Amino acid sequence: MSHTEAARTDSLGEQETRGDVETDKKAKNRRPANTAFRQQRLKAWQPILTPRSVLPLFFVVGVIFAPIGGLLLWASSEVQEIVIDYSECADKAQRTPVPIPDKVKSSFKSSNQQPNPTWMKYRDEETNETICRLSFKIPENIEPPVFMYYRLTNFYQNHRRYVKSLDIDQLKGKAVDNKTIDGGSCDPLKLDDSGKAYYPCGLIANSMFNDTIKSPELLNDGNDDDPVVYVMTNKGIAWDSDKELIKTTQYKPGQVVPPPNWQARYPHNYTTEIPDLHDNEEFMVWMRTAALPNFSKLSRRNDTTAMSPGTYQLDIADLTEYGGTKSILISSRTVIGGQNPFMGIAYVVVGGLCVLLGALFTIAHLVRPRKLGDHTYLTWNNEQEANLQIQCFAFVSQSRGFCATSPPTESLKAEYRRLSALGFQNHNPVDSESRAAVAPIEIDTWFHIVTGEAETESISDEMVADQLSYLQNAYQNATISYRLQGVTRSVNDTWARNEDEMAMKTALRRGSYRTLNVYFHTDLQGSASAGARASDIVRREMGASQPQSTSMLGFCTLPDPSINASSPRSTYIKDGCNVLAETMPGGSLVHYNRGGTAIHEIGHWNGLLHIFEGESCSPDNEGDFIADTPQQSKPTEGCPAQKDSCPELPGLDAIHNFMDYSSDECYDSFTPDQVSRMRSMWFAMRDGK
Repeated sequence: MSHTEAARTDSLGEQETRGDVETDKKAKNRRPANTAFRQQRLKAWQPILTPRSVLPLFFVVGVIFAPIGGLLLWASSEVQEIVIDYSECADKAQRTPVPIPDKVKSSFKSSNQQPNPTWMKYRDEETNETICRLSFKIPENIEPPVFMYYRLTNFYQNHRRYVKSLDIDQLKGKAVDNKTIDGGSCDPLKLDDSGKAYYPCGLIANSMFNDTIKSPELLNDGNDDDPVVYVMTNKGIAWDSDKELIKTTQYKPGQVVPPPNWQARYPHNYTTEIPDLHDNEEFMVWMRTAALPNFSKLSRRNDTTAMSPGTYQLDIADLTEYGGTKSILISSRTVIGGQNPFMGIAYVVVGGLCVLLGALFTIAHLVRPRKLGDHTYLTWNNEQEANLQIQCFAFVSQSRGFCATSPPTESLKAEYRRLSALGFQNHNPVDSESRAAVAPIEIDTWFHIVTGEAETESISDEMVADQLSYLQNAYQNATISYRLQGVTRSVNDTWARNEDEMAMKTALRRGSYRTLNVYFHTDLQGSASAGARASDIVRREMGASQPQSTSMLGFCTLPDPSINASSPRSTYIKDGCNVLAETMPGGSLVHYNRGGTAIHEIGHWNGLLHIFEGESCSPDNEGDFIADTPQQSKPTEGCPAQKDSCPELPGLDAIHNFMDYSSDECYDSFTPDQVSRMRSMWFAMRDGK
């Protein structure tokens, strides 16, 4: 900000006149309110990750996770259960009890060896069904609640067609007509051959688990003549939400027929009665489909009586076979539910790994400590270490490094003062409403890609196109566009380092003084004049004892008041911008590979200075001679939430301004007065020359 501009006073009449104009401008202004939220100045905290802060976190996570995992494993081990696979009972069981081969898994607190369960089969004389009788021993009390599940494997209830095959309205008890069922989602089990709807329709209901499992019976002294039934009920096994959904049907007998797999249970085809699904909780449990092909579903429960130790027998009827296995599971539960050690094992493993990694990293840190910010860790070539010191200072700290553009001459400063005194910016606003009324500026532009022998393929046409696109967007609000006249490509190791700038620009430069030439170097080094100012910046920041280099991200020429339409080409042969090619969109320089460096340097070519020009908060510092950029004494590093290098002066640092040193993701815009300054400098210094 220019102090000359800030200190200028006007007569009362001029102030009133300008006040009316400013009122009209404010009425049209669409700039967001100057609040912390709208201007992205909210407080933020970005922790610095150091060994002292990170290593304890490994041990903290380990100390928390490992005990939790141990508790989960202990809770899982407290579950008492027995699982018996009876899938092959109809084929392999005998008429007398025989041990079940490798089909049993049990988990009880008692460590005593338990006898193998047995199975046998017999035919029920009343129903003519084959019954599988399982005999097993419970070594100790199973405290209530006691649950009985059936477990299926290789049964895919999660198939999309299967899951969708039902009618919700029918389950809600509505008497859905046959036509609606036929056009609904119950396919392929919608209507029978006579055109009547199945109730309930669909694949899920038809495939309901229909093995009849009776309550276990406790044998007295191994005698099965007078068993004691351990009563288990099928009430209270369904979710309350399912009970609310499935209601008693409004169908009348004869209106619907049972699904194919239900017809053995309802041989009269619902002509006399229809099952009340609202009371059938086993049906509700089955209708809640499982996500995986191996699953268990609750079949019976006893919430009041412990299951006493002893030998039990359990009868199962309707032994239908399919391509998977069927098991019976009797289990207790703990605070984590049934037996499942996976969560406990996962917690213990994560906790153990954290402690192990924490110990290894701590040992590594103690044996070979690494100094934070040590540039030697960034170099891939020790012979070039000295030449990379300044670059590492710039890149590691996420500051833009240095722009080596030379300071303005006294004649150029005089032009800046003249424009500020005339209030040129106030008379040439270029906001969104007035942009259409401002004469557009189109600048002929040449891009010169200068690479070394080893980097001939490093700058793609896509990078060039993206850089031009970003350039057009960045200057759109200034109504300044860039017409690309051509792109040249040169392979020259000397030119790629910018070691013979005069020869390179003599050979490559195109157009007159009004033509913008941008040179993208793969290994940009500063010229003697350009590097001098950069070295001064780095010496102040790093100390004079540090090795110096003229490596940089870019530099550009400011407008020269001495150039006129008749000036020979030799007087402006060096005019243009030199940019490190790695800063182009898609380049390899992290945080500076979106094209912002070229925008920054071309801002200099258009007559703008750094917003921290002079690097002082002193009233004597003229700054960048722009009225609406707050005074700033230090360049910005990275992209902080906010920054105020001159707290005694109004306004925060313009960290999102293209003429600061922020990282590319922080760059956003030029101020209205910067826009007007570029336009005025174009017409005064370059147009027509």
